[in-house]
Amino acid sequence: MAMIVDAFAGKLVERLTNVIEEKAIMVLGVKDDLQTLRRRMERIARVLKDAEKRRIQEETIKGWVDELKDLMYDADDIIDLCMIQGTGLLQDVDHHSQLAESSATASTRVRCNFPLFSCVRSVPFRYEIADKIKTLNDTLNEISEDKNKFNFSTSSISNDAYVTNEAPYLESSFLPESDIVGWDIIDATKSLVDLLVYQHEQKCRLFAIVGMGGIGKTTHAQLIYNDSKINDDFVLQSWICVSKFYTSRANLLKELIRNVGGTCGESTTIAELQKILCDVLHRKSLFLVLDDVWDADVWINLMKNPIERATTKCRVLVTTRDRNIAIKMGAIHIHNVNKLPLNFGWELLSKKVFTNNNERDILRMKDIGMQIVEKCDGLPVALKAIAGVLITKDQNKRAWEDVLNSNAWTITGLPEEIRGALYLSYESLPSALKHCFLYCSLYPLDQELYYDDLVCQWIAEGYIQASDNASLEDVAKGYYKELICRSFLQPDPTHATIYKCTMHDLLRALAQFFAGDESFSGNPQEAQHTISMQKLRHLTITSNRESVSIPHLDRLRTLQLREPPSLNTCVVLKLKHLRVLVLNGDKIENMPDSIGDLVHLRLLNLEHTCIDNLPDSLGNLINLQFLLLGNCMSLHILPNSITKLYNLRWLRLYHSPLNYVPKGIGKLEHLHHVQGLIIGDSGDNGEKGCNLEDLQMLEKLSYLSVRNLEKSSSKSSSVLSSKTHLRKLRLRCTPNTNGHIQQQEIDKIVQVFDDLCPPPCLEDLSIRDFLGGRYPKWMSSTSINTALQELIYLQLINCSNWPRLPQLGQLPQLKYLKIEGATAVVSIGPEFLGNHNGEPTESSFPKLEYLLFHNLINWVEWSLTSGEKDNEPEPSKPLMFFPHLKSISISDCPMLKALPRGLNLANIQELQIIGAHNLSRISHFSSLKELEVDDCPMLVCVEKLESLQSLKVIDRPKNNTSLPQWLISFFQQREEKPHNDQFILHLECSAQVLHDCLQGQRYWSFLEQVPRFTAYAKRQHMYLKYTKEPYYYETNIIDH
Repeated sequence: MAMIVDAFAGKLVERLTNVIEEKAIMVLGVKDDLQTLRRRMERIARVLKDAEKRRIQEETIKGWVDELKDLMYDADDIIDLCMIQGTGLLQDVDHHSQLAESSATASTRVRCNFPLFSCVRSVPFRYEIADKIKTLNDTLNEISEDKNKFNFSTSSISNDAYVTNEAPYLESSFLPESDIVGWDIIDATKSLVDLLVYQHEQKCRLFAIVGMGGIGKTTHAQLIYNDSKINDDFVLQSWICVSKFYTSRANLLKELIRNVGGTCGESTTIAELQKILCDVLHRKSLFLVLDDVWDADVWINLMKNPIERATTKCRVLVTTRDRNIAIKMGAIHIHNVNKLPLNFGWELLSKKVFTNNNERDILRMKDIGMQIVEKCDGLPVALKAIAGVLITKDQNKRAWEDVLNSNAWTITGLPEEIRGALYLSYESLPSALKHCFLYCSLYPLDQELYYDDLVCQWIAEGYIQASDNASLEDVAKGYYKELICRSFLQPDPTHATIYKCTMHDLLRALAQFFAGDESFSGNPQEAQHTISMQKLRHLTITSNRESVSIPHLDRLRTLQLREPPSLNTCVVLKLKHLRVLVLNGDKIENMPDSIGDLVHLRLLNLEHTCIDNLPDSLGNLINLQFLLLGNCMSLHILPNSITKLYNLRWLRLYHSPLNYVPKGIGKLEHLHHVQGLIIGDSGDNGEKGCNLEDLQMLEKLSYLSVRNLEKSSSKSSSVLSSKTHLRKLRLRCTPNTNGHIQQQEIDKIVQVFDDLCPPPCLEDLSIRDFLGGRYPKWMSSTSINTALQELIYLQLINCSNWPRLPQLGQLPQLKYLKIEGATAVVSIGPEFLGNHNGEPTESSFPKLEYLLFHNLINWVEWSLTSGEKDNEPEPSKPLMFFPHLKSISISDCPMLKALPRGLNLANIQELQIIGAHNLSRISHFSSLKELEVDDCPMLVCVEKLESLQSLKVIDRPKNNTSLPQWLISFFQQREEKPHNDQFILHLECSAQVLHDCLQGQRYWSFLEQVPRFTAYAKRQHMYLKYTKEPYYYETNIIDH
């Protein structure tokens, strides 16, 4: 992406200010030259906001800005080189001083301030670096003189150029609101859904949604795709984003095959993949969405024939900007998406801006707001973008008039599709946020962007500056949320968190335009014919070729290669200015020995590769901040030199089979995030590995994941309680697979965990494969609510020797609790709630929303009050537990006899019970909406579930010849009272039972009263679908 000159200049001034007083600069003798550079840069920075705006329309200013950019990139590199060489000289000084002091004779001492060898060796470089800085100063002076002819307006160096802790960006709401407004889209959705599910003699039918970019085609298609009638009517569903620059036809087929449950194996040719697709779709119905189609051939000559041959019914929904493409593809119905009328546009804008739904404010701002809506021309993407501007303004008419009357609405020199609201929203971003937004254009169209990746890369590129009270990671998180809040990024609607997101194609086009010729995503060999490679600074390689090569790009700062292509890794050594290097995929098998020559490198990501070693020169990368080595399945050893990476912030090692991690990690005092740390020495060659004592000095840790804790020495365990920034903690021992372990070893492990008391600020804790016979002391009844007072997420996995669970009900902030593999637990009683003497505390589990029990194979009884014998009658007074519980999941707990009396008083909406072989009753859950029952052979009664909307029953054994009697009784009881006609039954059963559910067969008389019904057998190869109103019946079973 392109440099934002005012933001980069601000960062450069700050860097120069910070390094000028460093000893490394003093020893080089370049302090005065750097001070001159800083002063000149500070003066020229005052005109750069104006220059950044005017370069769009004025070619001479663009040339001036480009020249300044080149100089600033060079200056950034010079600062690195000064610090690297100066630090090396200081280390030489220390080394020779130690040698001198160890000598007994004065004649061996060096008589100057620095050792003679260092003085002599430094002379050439000191002249060279000083000459480079002088050249920079001379050039900057010329550039500064040239600025006078442009009559730039001046401003102070704004904080938003390099300070990231401004309140609006950290405090504004980031949770996305629904984008659905107006009755027309609801009516159009209903009409299209009815057309799609309508039974027709034509087996395969194609429908299209057509409209200009940003009009809401994809949003409309998503509504249809997630409609319950579509879900009921089709056995298989798939969403394929085609886009203008899809990687290959084969990849589209592979994605479709994966979406419908198939696997591609080693197949790569179109013919092979089409055959696999036929096999997967055989005698099934399919609903397929092809989003953002630019080429009709994707359907006509790639997917149509195998889908028509294989499916019993297929409906295809296409979104495209071009009506002719829809016609060419054979659309039998085309729905045109029109621009939003003014009133609906104001409704969408209001939803985004007035998050508190204050009717008085909405009415007060409506007049000026409607004028802004009119300028957005009915485009939802423009309205959402301009809403992102308005939420940062005061809600008064003067502030909104400034937006309405902004010159940005009419600026020329931009592609038509990004003029107006989109450009204004971009121009309104603080400069630091612009950098982060433009960086997202490096990701291919429609590829998901992950929070962790963006945070690491933004920091590595230098776009994030820490404030006094927030880390770089915290500020980057605020920027990420702010880009979502301003609708520049779109969070994945299928996930509760905002961990991953996408970018609208128009917003990506906006980012690509401003990134210009500094950034490219695609095949660089093809790019040589379309863009100038001389200015290229950031490159993402995407290609479906087996291998790719990189032309000589000596200015490149970012290189990302995603699978599948291979790359000769030696070529990266020529890219001396690299800050970010991402090489992913199993085609990457080695790193060159001289990787340490890339001295500017801040981020090295080699995850999901097949590398089996890292060269010792890795330790020369003293600027490295992020070393990401997760899922390197051939990597067993890390070089000892890793302990020299003094600026490292993230070390990610998860799922890599390392033998050990070299001792000395504790020297890396800037570490914030350590994932997959191995405790203990190497068993093969006796190499010293790190221990818990290595964590003692890591005071900045916010995320820590540790493995092999049984190898720790107990005397060094008390290292966590003082870590005031720690938010996430993962503690794990090696699984005990052979079943034999000495009591002395168990006692040692227990002591280690007792001493690993986390700080009270911890929010997320996981303990896995703990072999002790009791839980740690800091989880006892007297300590837990103070030691874990801020805990929100807790997972206790395979703590197989605990006979009792901790009193977790005392945790005041806990929202998610998962207990798995607690095989020694036989009974869970009121003590689990934090009760005393059988009486509930004031409030147990006051904020818990999700409760999961998995694989408690000896768990027999669960009670919430003392003396409980049955789950009826209900207690005489309300019990203060689970006030916010939404969901319970119980799986593989075969001995559990009953759900506890009183649990039905909680407002539970989802209940999943799998493999509870002794459970006999589920009843009196009046608020329950979704129930799943799987492998519960003793279940005899399911009743009093008045709010139930969805029932999923899995009863698959081949020898089953009848439906469960409780299910028949349940539906007989339902018939006696009127119920919501949206109820759906999902059944997975044996082939015999499914046959008996067919029309006219054994169970049809009561199943035909079910509003909606789907049933499958033989891994969904056999199916039956039924809707009562409007009537619909489909099956692929031939009734003999």
